[in-house]
Amino acid sequence: MNSKPRLSTYWVTCADGLETLLREEIEGLGVQNIEQFPGRLVFKGTLENAYRVCLWSRLASRVLMPIHTHELEFTHDARDVAEELYEGAIAFDWSLIFAPQSTFAVRLHIERDIKVNSQFATLRVKDGVVDSFMEAVGKRPSIDIKQPEITMYVLAGKTEHTYCLDLSGDSLHKRGYRRFMTDAPIKENLAAAILQKAKLKERDPEIFLDPMCGSGTFVIESLMILTDRAPGLVRRFGFNGWNGHDHDLWMSIKAEATERHEKALQNPLPKFYAYDADWEAVKATKQNIIAAGFESVLDQIKIEERTLADWPNFEAEGKRALIVTNPPYGERLGEKASNRALYLGLSALLQKNFPNQYAAVIASAVEQADVLAFNEPQILRLMNGKLPIYIRFGTIKPAPVSLPFLAEWQLQQFEAIEGAEDFTNRLQKNMQALKKWAVKENIYCLRLYDADLPDFNVAVDLYGDRLHVQEYAPPKIIDPEKAKKRFNLALASIRAVTGLPRDAIFIKTRARQEGKTQYSKQSTASKRFIVQEGKAKVLVNLTDYLDTGLFLDHRQMRLRIAAEAKGKHFLNLYSYTSTASVHAALGGAASTTSVDLSNTYLNWSKENFVLNGLTVDHVDQQHQFFASDCFEWLKEGHEQYELIFIDPPTFSNSKKFYGTFDVQRDHNSLLKRAMNRLTTEGTLYFSNNYRGFEMDEEVQAMFDVQEISSETIGPDFKRNQKIHRAWKITHPPV
Repeated sequence: MNSKPRLSTYWVTCADGLETLLREEIEGLGVQNIEQFPGRLVFKGTLENAYRVCLWSRLASRVLMPIHTHELEFTHDARDVAEELYEGAIAFDWSLIFAPQSTFAVRLHIERDIKVNSQFATLRVKDGVVDSFMEAVGKRPSIDIKQPEITMYVLAGKTEHTYCLDLSGDSLHKRGYRRFMTDAPIKENLAAAILQKAKLKERDPEIFLDPMCGSGTFVIESLMILTDRAPGLVRRFGFNGWNGHDHDLWMSIKAEATERHEKALQNPLPKFYAYDADWEAVKATKQNIIAAGFESVLDQIKIEERTLADWPNFEAEGKRALIVTNPPYGERLGEKASNRALYLGLSALLQKNFPNQYAAVIASAVEQADVLAFNEPQILRLMNGKLPIYIRFGTIKPAPVSLPFLAEWQLQQFEAIEGAEDFTNRLQKNMQALKKWAVKENIYCLRLYDADLPDFNVAVDLYGDRLHVQEYAPPKIIDPEKAKKRFNLALASIRAVTGLPRDAIFIKTRARQEGKTQYSKQSTASKRFIVQEGKAKVLVNLTDYLDTGLFLDHRQMRLRIAAEAKGKHFLNLYSYTSTASVHAALGGAASTTSVDLSNTYLNWSKENFVLNGLTVDHVDQQHQFFASDCFEWLKEGHEQYELIFIDPPTFSNSKKFYGTFDVQRDHNSLLKRAMNRLTTEGTLYFSNNYRGFEMDEEVQAMFDVQEISSETIGPDFKRNQKIHRAWKITHPPV
């Protein structure tokens, strides 16, 4: 008659936040009577239970078997914890656990508020084990901290110290397939936990996408789950050198796992898409997939170097899809603001390409995850090493139907506002005249009114479905009260004509700005919104600065640059928020270089890039940003560009720049330096807003200079032909 299998106590450790998922997993492996503690589950079971957890758990960190507990008779503030640990170690005969010819290492975990030097305490545990061997068998084992045959895990507590045999040896997240690394990779067991929480198997996806795949962890862990592959099948364990190891039992469990995997490999797999902007990551993903033993299914995996801006047509309609990704948060991207913009851009892409499909996206902060447009979102907080991460789960909302505001606008009946009849009529007339053009050309941002009437000296700009209203400061000869009354009448008329609510209308007063006040901050409200222009999404700030981040009068110039940039190296001087660079990049530019003196605007520029799925930390630096005076930057470099755009301020001085810049006085020198950086067949576009500007005769004599102002001013600025002037400048034919 067979005796009952012996029961022992086992600890299964995990990352903080994984306890419940881990409990569900090991219950599925036949383990019962589980106690749950922070970072650890405890159960009483058979050796077979422990082996199965070691082999099959995708979420656990370690499987520990407590061997010996050293209870403390009393504790006090002056405790010698290192000596207590030594006494506990020498008090047990370790030759019962492993042979003296085996190598071993000690991992010490110290409970909070216990004061001890961990390195010295670990050394004292080793001393105790060695001295125990010497007393018992007269021989001592050797230390090997890199690849020990036996690993001891010791928990130093307040009332007792517990000495465990680490059955897993190395951490269970190390499956043995990660041969090539990328920056800040997610641990394999955390990736598996996210896939389990996302119900990968139950969803049975036909498409699996990781658009920022890093070293391929999500793809490989998905393959392991879908092919019923035990995560510990090809790795070594810490019980191999243990005296109590049952080799036959272990081999039978492994054989069963191998058979299950081979059978499951016959099942159909989803089409996998693994993209990354970094070619090294693409290579690492492919090599790690092969190292994991999935070379035979490589034809099911499309691994490509792609940015978010370069997504193909997935033909996902009618198919089940699952999107799981780990964007380059924190140290991988650097800028917190850029991180948020990245998530906004990713969310827009998911809404467009995978509406109503399920996704799981990692973020380093809840604020980043909050911008993802998911229905019934859930959040899971985990620790990836020492970094807290937040995973947002949910069904992707469909993209909202986006039409130019003017497409929906209709002439409305309302009671005329006394004293503003002329303004009301003019605004209605302008909107009606611009409507057909704006709808046909998909123009979302435009000027509706620009001081057309002397008594209503305001500019009214439309940004998507919001208005930016600027009052030009009245001359001193105008009674301030009278000016204020007229402005209030104008605001009332604007609300009546457009039908927009008060919270969609942003107001500023614009006086003549010079020098340091030109770009100074006016507010800290930070009302930032995403607007569309051509193929580009642009972040605008309607509260904090006089300018919004998008000069509307240069729209036609930016669209021209987008149309001409394909395959060219593009230089943007005085780049401001680099919207022209974004257009160039989306138009297929080989590279973009943006130069501005302001770090504030360059950070904003990077946000605009990542919002559009364009990388700003790419290893080959396809898109570069320089905080520099443009004169100095031109002087110091030698790179050549096929397309250059220069839109300098009329006047500028800055504490970063010694001296002043005056566009009339200094444009000759600026253009000559810039033309030195233009290729023989290249094109330079120059523009400025100084109404009295005259192009220098020397520049016109040296180069082919063609004024194109009328071509760069849209219909919404035709009433104000002097809003800017623009030139196309090329080298004369040789």
